[in-house]
Amino acid sequence: MQPLIDADIFLYEVGFGVEVGWDEPGYPPFDRAATLLDTKVQQICAAVGATAPPILFLTGKGNFRYDIAKRVPYKSRPANKPFHYKNIKAYIKGMYDYRESKGMEADDLMAIEQVGRDAAILAGSLSEDLRSIICSRDKDLRQVPGMFYSWECGNQPSFGPMLVDTLGSLRLSEDGKKLHGTGQSFLHSQCLTGDTVDSIPGLGGRTGPVKAYKILKDCKTVEELHIAVLSSYTNMYGEELGKEHMLEQMRLLNMTRELINGNPVIWSFPETNNKEYFDLNTRTIERTADV
Repeated sequence: MQPLIDADIFLYEVGFGVEVGWDEPGYPPFDRAATLLDTKVQQICAAVGATAPPILFLTGKGNFRYDIAKRVPYKSRPANKPFHYKNIKAYIKGMYDYRESKGMEADDLMAIEQVGRDAAILAGSLSEDLRSIICSRDKDLRQVPGMFYSWECGNQPSFGPMLVDTLGSLRLSEDGKKLHGTGQSFLHSQCLTGDTVDSIPGLGGRTGPVKAYKILKDCKTVEELHIAVLSSYTNMYGEELGKEHMLEQMRLLNMTRELINGNPVIWSFPETNNKEYFDLNTRTIERTADV
């Protein structure tokens, strides 16, 4: 098992972590950050039973999603960076095997790596020992099939290691305030609720976790998820605008899993013979009619 670690999180978790409790003049020395980062990497490798050295992933300059976002600018929020932000990034690049690519996020790079490896293992061209596991505290990455792990931090508990399948699952918290999930089920729930952290509005119309769960809870296939979400969009915006808005949201939320000629393959409506999927302007799906 080879850990694919979301190093973007370290830039903040480690950077701000070394500042906590520091009461000396100025900022804490960098060696404190380096030690904390190395310790976290070691702990993650131990938790997932790593049999190969980790690969750390960083987000490169630019982002193809900036051109996709029309309703709301993508990630239009101020970023408060810790003092050692650039030093930590430089340390990662100097001390670890890392991946970074212009125009894509670390999330995309990890998804491409994991999906590619799983396909190679299935085809028999890659050893099982080199199966990867995505390691991140970012819940968005739980949409990617394969092994996944989140380490504990503050009030956020650890998650996994566990195997995420393509369909995945959804669970509504007891207080109805949060949706927890994996796979395509979680991705489609985000298309309904949006993601405030990344400035993705979703369906709108006050579509929260409870409403999204009600729309998707009975879906048994990825195609049913598509139908349920597209039905919700066309019911709210009409056929043409509904499809346009859903396409934009899915392209912002979906992690790229493949490159063609070095360019990320973005999400598109799936090919299907299900006439119901393409004729949502003439009939309303019973499952979403009373939402």
